[in-house]
Amino acid sequence: MPLTPAEKQRRYRERRKNNPEKEAESRRKDRERYHAKKCLVRDLSASEHRAIKKKWRSANARRKNSPAPSDQHQLIPNADHRLSTPQPSDSRELTLSSIISTASRGRKKVHRNRSKLFRDNIKLKEQLEAIKKRSEKYKKRYNREKRKRSKIEGGSQENQKKYEILSNAIKKRYQNIKSRKEKYAIQKIFEEQAVKCSRQKKQLIQECLAVDQGYIRKTQPLLKKKALSTKIKDFFERDDISRATAGKKETVSLKKNKMQKRYLLDNMKNLYLSFKRENPALKCSYKTFTRYRPFYVLLPTVAARDTCLCRIHTNIQYLAIALCKNKMIPTSDLNKIIANQVCDCDSPACMTGICSVCQSNTTNYDTSKDEIVIKYPQWLTKTEVIEKSGKKIKVTKSIKEEKESTGKDLIDKFEATLKEFKRHIYYIKTQYRNYRKCIDDLGINEIALHIDFSENYSCKFFEEVQSHHFGGSRNQVSLHTGVMYSRGSNNKIDVSSFCTLSGNLLHNPAAIWAHLHPIFASIHDKFPKVNILHVFSDGPATQYRQKQNFYLICTKLFSEYKFTKVTWNFFEAGHGKGAADGIGGFLKRTADQLVARGTDISDATNFYLTLKNVSKVRLHLITNEDIEQSSKQIPEHILPLLGTMKVHQVFTEEVGVLKYRNLSCFCQRGFCSCMNPKRYVPLQHTVEKSISSACDNSYLSDISNLCQKRVKGFYSIVYNSDSEDDVPLTSLKEKSPNAYLTEEPSTSKQSDDALIEKENIHINKIKQGVCVLVKMSSSKQDYIYLGKALSEVEDDGEVKIMFFKSMDHTATKFKLVESDLSYVPFDNLIAIVPEPKKLCKGSRISYYQFDTPLNIFEK
Repeated sequence: MPLTPAEKQRRYRERRKNNPEKEAESRRKDRERYHAKKCLVRDLSASEHRAIKKKWRSANARRKNSPAPSDQHQLIPNADHRLSTPQPSDSRELTLSSIISTASRGRKKVHRNRSKLFRDNIKLKEQLEAIKKRSEKYKKRYNREKRKRSKIEGGSQENQKKYEILSNAIKKRYQNIKSRKEKYAIQKIFEEQAVKCSRQKKQLIQECLAVDQGYIRKTQPLLKKKALSTKIKDFFERDDISRATAGKKETVSLKKNKMQKRYLLDNMKNLYLSFKRENPALKCSYKTFTRYRPFYVLLPTVAARDTCLCRIHTNIQYLAIALCKNKMIPTSDLNKIIANQVCDCDSPACMTGICSVCQSNTTNYDTSKDEIVIKYPQWLTKTEVIEKSGKKIKVTKSIKEEKESTGKDLIDKFEATLKEFKRHIYYIKTQYRNYRKCIDDLGINEIALHIDFSENYSCKFFEEVQSHHFGGSRNQVSLHTGVMYSRGSNNKIDVSSFCTLSGNLLHNPAAIWAHLHPIFASIHDKFPKVNILHVFSDGPATQYRQKQNFYLICTKLFSEYKFTKVTWNFFEAGHGKGAADGIGGFLKRTADQLVARGTDISDATNFYLTLKNVSKVRLHLITNEDIEQSSKQIPEHILPLLGTMKVHQVFTEEVGVLKYRNLSCFCQRGFCSCMNPKRYVPLQHTVEKSISSACDNSYLSDISNLCQKRVKGFYSIVYNSDSEDDVPLTSLKEKSPNAYLTEEPSTSKQSDDALIEKENIHINKIKQGVCVLVKMSSSKQDYIYLGKALSEVEDDGEVKIMFFKSMDHTATKFKLVESDLSYVPFDNLIAIVPEPKKLCKGSRISYYQFDTPLNIFEK
């Protein structure tokens, strides 16, 4: 019978065992094969290591779950039977040696399990000891806490009694309180953190305040307080209560809320009285008023002094301080002084001096010090002629000068100034009141702009060489800022800000309208229903309040921007600060922050490109070509509006015609007949056409702005509300120039007062080359000089004059002194004299000869 493969393998192994060399070689191969399969853990990858560990865990689990053999018979079933019963000598059956080998392996397993059991017992004993120690520790801790609690519980009845007494006292007090403020003070006790964290707040409120619900309701008075705080905040933000700052560094932050600073214009007590006068039905104490003052509305300090003060306010305040310091008046508070003189500070009749009851009222002065000499400062404007680049030019400087007066003269000066100051105060309040009324009552077809020029921005580089930093090569950017108010779809006032910027630093009307062009052009695109425009600005004579701007208002806004009605309102002189000023400060502050981070801002274009996507302020870039194009649209011969500086509102509903008045009025949205508005036609040919069509016996209101009798000082013209513009043309009679020609010359000291009285000189006759007599005043006397006009009457009411010098005692022969130039108010022109004969030497004029001697001071 052939052998099976297993038998062949067994016989091969027996023969190999008899050969030591082959046996050694076989074992070596087995070891190599074993070690090839068994890798060390350090040689395995992370994934292989995880897989092999999983196999180990499975094998261990199977081994633990398999039942252990109880005896030898279980390990080797039927072992006795096999040993006792002879088996046939079949080669396939197990031999005795193989059975014994299996039994030995079983014994090893038993020994291993017993060793493991011994080790497990040792571990369990250690764990038991640890648990006993832990239980002893907690038992001792529990006993200690138990002893402490027993001490506390000993006095619990006494503490409970104290709690009941205190809670009953609070409850009784809370129930008897009638003041909401005191109740709120007790309620705040239960809002403390200790009560909230105790988890017994509800129970404490129920027991101490007798509140069944266990919580305190938020009542309506809190809403009333919020409304009161909002009203006080709006009051402090008004431009007649606090002034806005325009500086890029003038900000203050609170709880990450950065705001532009504002400074109060009066002390808190006076402002509180003003608030109570405006809101008599509102209950508000002085303490509440001060508590709700916004954090960015600050009290003025020396460090935060205003460098744009009103000269009228400042000068009269100096006078009041000087009088009060010498104890001639009881107080230097101008508000109190005015309140004691007038019936009502809001009455136009009282504040302009035409009230029959209070117009003669004066302040009570201590006249015992009339003869003492008092020193006081005053801000004055002086004209000087300086030489620059070989040429003599006229410069105007504002200086603070120390003056001296006797007590009587100072009182007279204070009373005279106070009359104009009352009018000035009334104008300020009226303009701001109308400003708020205009914006609050805006219609869906109206839009309002508040515009102003900001201080120019000096361009900067992140890194600068010394010659650029200290030299004059730094560029500047002109900023024209504004705020736009419109009525939104939700019936609320929408506010948006804009700024136009240019490298051209001109601020004349041509530049202004170049800056305004993109704003006006975008209004109809964004607001198609708007056809009425209201503009608010300050009133400098070189910018907004002048004839060229008046012409563009009544022409360009109709033809190019399609508005049907327009009002342009001017704030009182020195009081034009408002919302537009804060925009310039914000933009300049943002630009400086970008420069500090490494950005270079070298010119206006760079400024525009850098900030247009950084800020929410709408920016527009204006080029030199835009300004030149705007200047070409302005004609040369525009008639000036005499008394321009006292005009505070111009409005138009007709192309080419403006109406103007001393104060703004919005009772009919600015187009009413209040205060008898006058007509003004900027172009001469329009005036002539109006004259030819007018009735002989009627007032020629179309040219009332050209023919006016001006006998008051320039200061009175600016602030006088009494209009003299309705004088009929027939009442204006011109005296002959010969009235100022005398047979015998005499000095001004000997001249009659009639020779110095102002004549009605037609403004159109003052042209370049006209010879005029000029009155110059000193502190004690008036003098008359001969001069030659080098310009027409300008918008500020002045004429450029070059003076003559008398060459002999006859007062007929004069020489023109080219270096003797001055700007003279129109009030100081006495008369127009006939044109003199020109005496020439060659082609050069040597002298001017008059046929009749002139009555002048200088000969």
